[in-house]
Formats: sequence, C-alpha cells, structure tokens
Amino acid sequence: MENLPLEITSAERFFYGDYLILLEGVIEEFLSCLQMIRRYQASRGQRDPIASFQARIKSAESMRAKLERQNLPVTADSALLDVWDAAGVRLVCPFVQNIDQTVSLIRQIPGVQILREKDYIRNPKPNGYRSYHMILSLPLRFLEKAPEHPVWLEVQLRTIAMDCWASIEHQLKYKQDIENQALIVQELKRCADEIASTDLSLQTIRELIETLPEQKGAVL
Repeated sequence: MENLPLEITSAERFFYGDYLILLEGVIEEFLSCLQMIRRYQASRGQRDPIASFQARIKSAESMRAKLERQNLPVTADSALLDVWDAAGVRLVCPFVQNIDQTVSLIRQIPGVQILREKDYIRNPKPNGYRSYHMILSLPLRFLEKAPEHPVWLEVQLRTIAMDCWASIEHQLKYKQDIENQALIVQELKRCADEIASTDLSLQTIRELIETLPEQKGAVL
C-alpha cells in the first residue's frame, strides 16, 4: 500500500504527547492488514474492493472542541479513553457490495476488537448522510506488551458517490448566515436520496455485466 503521510503539527505533538505514537501505530497496523485484504481479494481473482482511502489523526483544535462540547476533561487521556475517533481511516469503495465485503473481512482480522458498528447506509441520518462506521482496535506489534487500554480507531466506509456528497455537505454546513437554510437542507437530503438510488442502480448494472458471460455460454 502506498505511503500515507499523516498531517501532524506541533499542536498535535504537544496535545497527544506520548500517545501520538500509539495513534500512528493503530493506523499503520490497520493499513497493513488492509493491504493483506486487498492482496487476498486479488489472489481470488476478485476486483479490489477499495477505490481509495484516507487516514488522519484528529487535530488538537478539533479534539479540544469535542471534549469541551461533551463536558469531558480536555486532556490526552480523555481523548483516548472517553472518545474513540482520535485516529481515523476512511475507505472509499466503488459499490455498496464492496463495503459489505470489506466489513466482513475486517471482522476476520486476527486480534481485532470491535467496540461499535453503525450502519448509516441502511439507516441513514435524517440529513441523508450514509456511511458504515466501525470503532475497533488492533494488537500493536511494535509494543513489548499491550497497552493498559485499547487504542481505538474509527473506520468509515463509503461508496465514491457517498463520499462526494459527504465532502460537499461538510463544506456547506460550516457556511455562516446562509439564507433559505431549510431549503438547502431539503435539497441536500434530496441529493443524498438520489445518490443512494444511483448506487443501487450501478450495483445492479455491475451484477448484470458479471452474469453476461454465463448467459452467453448458455446460449451457445
């Protein structure tokens, strides 16, 4: 898998302190396992279920704001123990079926612990947001012994279309003093529903294409 430099500033180094290496480690362990998943799929003659991915360590500014919103201590200890998204990986898949396949393979990673799963694809948020979320931890092989508490990793899985919508929605929701806010929210929800319908249509087209050789052989 290609190298993925994380955006880490002096602010993150100061806030997370010695925990930073653990956050980097859980991301690297997961990406290593992910590479094996992709190689395994290829060895079985299957298409790569992942189109692209991103990894990040939550910025010190964002983490402080989140801890304050939740009335939690604004400390590195709280960032790792009380919330679970200090480290994160987003996987973007071509089709919904690829998400299901990848989730199944993630569950089979040796030593993986899954704290929580939320399926926002089949149960979207009211604003139309769709994604599959997992909170998990993995053994950190570079440590002599396991840490006292798991180092959690947030994994989000989306289709290309879902990721496009989420990126645009994320930008728009931070705009201030927007007129006709309710109309914009309604239109975003409509777009999300249309994208979900398109995802299903593309999945159906893919399945039809994959069955064509069998049908042709049967006719001959």
